[in-house]
Amino acid sequence: MICKKCGGIYDDDMQKCMWCDAPNESLSSQDECETSSADSEAQEEAYKESLKELVDPELERAFDDNVRRGKSAISWTKFQIVLNILFFFVEVKTFGAFQNYQVGTTVSEEVKSALGTIFLFLLFTSIPFFVFIGKNWLWVYHAHKEQSKFTETFFAPWGAVICYFIPVVNYFVFKALLENQGNTLKLLGIKAKTESNKLLTWFFIFNIATPIFNYLTFKSLNTPIRFISTILWIILTVLGIKLIKAATANEQAVHDQLENNRINKKVEEIIAQREAV
Repeated sequence: MICKKCGGIYDDDMQKCMWCDAPNESLSSQDECETSSADSEAQEEAYKESLKELVDPELERAFDDNVRRGKSAISWTKFQIVLNILFFFVEVKTFGAFQNYQVGTTVSEEVKSALGTIFLFLLFTSIPFFVFIGKNWLWVYHAHKEQSKFTETFFAPWGAVICYFIPVVNYFVFKALLENQGNTLKLLGIKAKTESNKLLTWFFIFNIATPIFNYLTFKSLNTPIRFISTILWIILTVLGIKLIKAATANEQAVHDQLENNRINKKVEEIIAQREAV
C-alpha cells in the first residue's frame, strides 16, 4: 500500500501508515461497507418482525372483502360451467341444420329454428355471462391491489384484469399472485401452502390445449371435437376455481393474522390500563 499523504510504502492490512500515521483508506471503506450491510440487514429483520405484529384495520377489512369477492366469483364460475354444458347440448341439437345448409339456397325452416334457438339461449345466458366476467375481474383487481401493499407485483391491478381471460397469459397472472402471496405469508410468519404449484402446471397445460380444440370446433363443427373441447374447457375452469380458492385461502390467512394482531394489541392496552390504575 502506498500512502497518499507521504508516499511511503506499508503493508495492505495495516490500519495506518507506518511513516506518517495516516489512516488506511481501503480498510476504512471496507469497514464502512460491512457496517452499512449489517445495518441494512438489521433494518430488514426489524421490518419483518414489525410485520408480524402489524395492526391495520383498513387493510384487514380489505382482505376480508376480497375473500368474499373470491367466493362470489367461484359461485358464478360454477354457474357458467352449467350454462356451457347446456350450450353443448344446444349445439348438438342445432348445428346439424347448418351442416346441411348450402350458401345461396333458400333458408329452410330447420335453419331458422336452429338460429332462433341459439339466439334465445345466448340472450338468456348473456346476463349471467357478464356477471361472471365482472365478478372475476373485480376479484383479481383487488387481489393484486392488496398484495402490492406488502410486496412488489409483476402485474399492476388493471394489467391483471386485462390479462385474466387471455389464454396462457392468465397462467402468469395466477403464478405471480400466488408467489407474491407466499412471500407475504412468510413475512407475516404464516406457513405458506405449496399445493398450488401442481395446479398451476395443469392449468398451463389445459390453457394450451383448450384454445386449440376450440379452433378445431369452429372449423369443423364436428360433434366429437365439440365434446372434447367442452370437456377441456370444464377442466380448465375447474382448475381456475381451485387457483382462486388457493389465492383466497392465502388472503383469509393474512386477514386472520391481522385480526389476531388487532385483538392482541387491544388486550395489551386493556391490561396496561388496569395496571396503571
